[in-house]
Parts: sequence; C-alpha cells; structure tokens
Amino acid sequence: MKPKNNSTQDIAMRYSLLTFIPSLLALLFIFHSPNSSWGEVGGVSGSSSVTLNGTSGAPNYLILTISASEDVVYTGVVSTTPGSDDNNISFSTSIDEDNTTINPFVGGAFNFFAQVPELAVSAGGGTVSSISVSYNDGFDSTRGGFANAPEIFIDFPDGGGDRATATATVSSGEITGVSITSGGSSYTSTPQARVIGGPHLVRIIDENSQYKGRYFLIKNNSETSLELDFSRSAETDPDASTYFSAGTLVEIIPATTLGSYFGITNPPTGWASASSRGTDFSGVDSVFVWVPQTYQKGYIQFYFVDGTSNDGWFSSSFGGYKMNNQIIYPDEGIIIAKRGGANVTFEISGSVSSETTKLYLPEEGNQIVINNPAGMDLLLAELIPSTSISTSDSAKFRAGSSNSDADADYITFLSGSTWKTFWYKEGINDSVTSMMKAGAKAGTGVSNAITSNDLFIGSGTVTALQSCSDSAGSSIVTNCNDGNYTKVTISGTVPSTGFSITLSDIQGYMLSDDGGNELLIDASTGESSTVDTNSSGSVVYSNLIGSHEIVGSGSGYVVIEKQRDVNFKSDEGSPSWNVGTTGSGYSQSAKWWAVGGGGSNASGTVTTGGSFSVTNGGSGYASAPQIVISGGGWRYSDDSSRGGDVLGKNEGVIIVRDADSGVKSFLEPTNPNL
Repeated sequence: MKPKNNSTQDIAMRYSLLTFIPSLLALLFIFHSPNSSWGEVGGVSGSSSVTLNGTSGAPNYLILTISASEDVVYTGVVSTTPGSDDNNISFSTSIDEDNTTINPFVGGAFNFFAQVPELAVSAGGGTVSSISVSYNDGFDSTRGGFANAPEIFIDFPDGGGDRATATATVSSGEITGVSITSGGSSYTSTPQARVIGGPHLVRIIDENSQYKGRYFLIKNNSETSLELDFSRSAETDPDASTYFSAGTLVEIIPATTLGSYFGITNPPTGWASASSRGTDFSGVDSVFVWVPQTYQKGYIQFYFVDGTSNDGWFSSSFGGYKMNNQIIYPDEGIIIAKRGGANVTFEISGSVSSETTKLYLPEEGNQIVINNPAGMDLLLAELIPSTSISTSDSAKFRAGSSNSDADADYITFLSGSTWKTFWYKEGINDSVTSMMKAGAKAGTGVSNAITSNDLFIGSGTVTALQSCSDSAGSSIVTNCNDGNYTKVTISGTVPSTGFSITLSDIQGYMLSDDGGNELLIDASTGESSTVDTNSSGSVVYSNLIGSHEIVGSGSGYVVIEKQRDVNFKSDEGSPSWNVGTTGSGYSQSAKWWAVGGGGSNASGTVTTGGSFSVTNGGSGYASAPQIVISGGGWRYSDDSSRGGDVLGKNEGVIIVRDADSGVKSFLEPTNPNL
C-alpha cells in the first residue's frame, strides 16, 4: 500500500511494536540528516560526523550509513564449483618452506555466534608487553564460542619496526588469555589488537563475476571452507553455486555489528540506555536494523542495557538474548530513534566507490533502508536509472499510474530539509534497455550557462587520419611524424571543439617513431624492421583508440592533440567515432541534468534522436559537466516532474516495495566515479 500520513504518536507506537511502517516517511521535521546541494554532486566523501539531538517528546530519527570495513583478513579464489544445494565454498591449502601444509582458515574462527572479547594492549620501550582479555560482563557459556584458538592481529608499529605477534588460549569456547610470542619493535604509541574471528563477510571482488560487490554473511567455517548465509539473496532458491564457481576471487572482511560500531561495554556518549532487559522503552534510545532471516524478518528494535551484570545490546524479539553480534550490512542503512534528552554524535567514515555496488530491492510487501551506494552525492535519476524501471518485470523498480497505485514501488530520501517520497510514472520511457549518454563542454552562455550547443550526441565512421602541426588541422605533415596533432576525417554531424570524442577500432600500418617509415614485425622473433611507407608494414591497433578532447574541428573532420602512430587502413575492422549514445528503448523525450563542472541548476530535455533543449541553463559551468539522463517519469507526490533531487553522500534511502509479485533483486545505480 502507498504510505499514508500518521501522527507522531502513532509512529512512536508502531516503532514500539517493532513494525517499521512506511508512514514514518511522512514526518518531515523530526528526522535529521546532513544537507547537500547540487554543487556538491560528485564530491569525494571522507570522515565526517552527524549529531542527532535528544528530545523529551516524540523521538527524533536518523538514517545512518556505515561503510564496509577496510580490514581485509583474507583474499583468495574459490577452489571448486559448489554443488547444488550446497551453502559452502572451498579454498585450497598451501605449502610453506618447511613443506608443512598451511590451511587458509582456523576452524570455527568465523562462527557468527562466537563471542569476541575486547583486547587491551600494554606497551612500553617500543615493544608490546602484554594483552588482557575482557568479556565485559563475562563469557556466556550458553552462547557461541571458538572451537579453536583464533588468530590475534596486532597493528604494525608506527615507527617502522617489526610487528608484534601473539597467540590466544581457548577453553570451552572462551578466549581465556593471550600470550605474546614477539613484542615487536619501534612502537612509539600503544597499538590496537583484535581477534580474527566472530562475524565476518565474504565479498565477491572478481571482475568477471556478475555478482561483483555482493556481500554474504559467514555462518561458520572449517579449515578450508566457509558456510554462507543466503537469506538476503534475490535469486530463487539460491545456494553457493548461484554466485560462486572455481576461480571466483573473494575477500573476507570483519562484519560491522551493533557491538563493534556502537560499543559493547559502553554505548555512544549521550545514549539513553535501559536499566534492564524488557524495560519500558518510553525514554530509551533504539537502533532499528533490517533482519532478513525468515524466522525474524523485518525491522527489529535493539536497545542497550547499562548498569547491570549483563550489559550489552538486546532485543525483545530475540528472547532477551544478548545481540552484540547483530550484523549491520554495509549496503544497507539503519534507523536511530533518539528519545533521551542528550545529543549523540556518530562518526561516519567512507570513501568514494570506484566500483559498481548493487542496490538491494526487497520482495513484495517489504521495505528496506539502504545507504548511498557510491559514497558521493547522487541524483535520483542516478540512484535508480531508467534501465532499472519497468511496468511488469518482477525484478525491477515498478512504475505506477499514480502516487496511490498499490502496484507501484516508492522511494524516499531527504531533499534539502524535507523527506520526500517519489514514484515513477508508467508510460514514460519505462522500457529502456540501454542508457542514453551525452557529451558536454564548458558552458558558452552568459555566466557560463549551458546552451544547447554545449551538449551533443553523435556517431559515425572514421575515414582518414593525417598528421598536422596545429589544432586547426591546416598544417598537414607528410613523410614524417613531427606533428603533435592528428586530423581525423569522419562521417556524420561533426562535434565542435571542446567535446570529448571516442575513437574505436582504428587500425593501420605501424609507423616508426619519426613517422618516416612503416615497421614490419617478425612474428617469430618479435623484432621490427623499417620498410617503405607503401602499405607493407604490420597492421596494428592504433594508440588513438580511446577518448580525446577535440581541440579543433571543421567540415568533415576533428583534430585531437595526439601524435598519429599508424598509416590508416580504412578497410580493416570497423573504424568509428562517437560522442555519447542515444541508448535504446526510449519512446519519447527524456530529461537531463548537468552536474559538476563548477556550475549548478542546468537542466532540460533530449529527444530520442539526441537533440537537446535547455529548460534552465544554470550558471558557472567553467568546465565540462557530467550529464545525467533519466527517462523523465520520476514524480513527487503532487505529480510534479522530478529526477534531479539529491541523495547526499552520507544519507540513507528507503525503498517501499509494493509491486505485485515483486521479487528480491539487486539494481545497478549509475556510479559517477566510473
């Protein structure tokens, strides 16, 4: 169902019932999130903080994004393809210099339920002297522990010496002590130590995998294999064979948990804790985490119990068990409900993603809070691109007929200082199969405003290459290659100076460095010899292949500032050029926005054939902006056309999945950093 307005008291009551209701989204002023503006789109994120104010009345809320850990504890390849219905992935052993077999893992180290103690390091004189172990209020023998002694990792010395090493002692699952095996050297400050065990995630990093960037929780492990949890997965009846095969490259990172992020012994400063389990929550701060497991699916409330003999994170949904190990997935967001009077500040650290990170879309009847997948400000049109929208595909974001369509999906995030819910209108470019992309150059209008002449989409063939010594292409160089420019003769509408052109499949006879001769490569030796420039050299791909700024243009040609390296062979391959692409599946004009380039607010429309109209030229585009194109169907609740609203780099987003028969899936946002 479409979210409906509710009172603040109703929202608080529904939270206390542990049910996350989309009506929460209608509250416009009790949420807090960092502000963002168009001028910051594409900016690099780093360490920052956000403060959530305390309140004595209705709770204040915050969607918090927590980045994945950068501490990779293992990188390797899956050794064999898993069998059907197998939830395990296996890895090979290795042999050391003493011909001893080395297993990749300590058996049971990544047991999700294992209680992980805090380690306190003592150091002096440049070395580590001891490490103490603390389980806060003691080890709970009824909960998980370690079957074998896990590895202990001590930080490298800041003075550049040898790293200290240590081993753990385990008794009945509990780490009872840590012994120093080497104190290391050159520690000018006390290092941190951690247990390589407890909750960890597998992340696929294989460039050839369609599932690159996906995270999987490790439930337990042997010395050579990992048992994974697939309860979050989108595919029907998924198992390890769905995602992994022999040779898949993966890494293991520590999973962020309630305890590891918010604290096990003490919660964040200013946090309103409970005095006991099963407490009255009227004045207690809470964290709401999406739990995907079928036995307890939904947004579950967690609270911190302080000042008793059993401190830690608890939830009445889990029978009063301590839940310090509750996972916070790095591609999801969490909700903070602040009820206590004191303010609380959260530190956020992250970096711009240079990889594609998928956006989790839950199944029908569910909703999800997720983080910004790119680590930089995104437009709504980038977050869910047109290729991820459909009126019928059960794995895509469902377009609808109106803002009350019960068969449509909805997305909500902060725009300026207001939470806004958006939907995509069916019939408006809702069958796009490949995205339209445009070239742009610095604004040539008043105050560097964008004009239609500053935007371009075009393509054609390459018919000739000539060396020249000026950007105008008028000083042609023959029988040598002293010219630093290349004149490229092309078909089609010629893009003007300032655009970036991409040349493809350019081949020809290899030239010597001075351009006076062709080179012939001996296939058996790889050595080259010079021959006359009479088309008798070896045919090679040119270094002109790629993208170049156009520094000059004229009738039927452009000039790029790069030295020609081949005598062009027009009948070899399919030599071509393009600036952007018209994409496919567009049935009507789309919308565009210009971001970056030092400017702001430029937008307009573009036809299916690539002709641009400017609605607002903006100002300040002293360099080429990036052009974001949407199908044009994004709408706000008042049916106004949208798509240019900004999701801040540290902000979360809420997706409400109402699509009939909608299945779990992973969408691919546009990453401006790629």
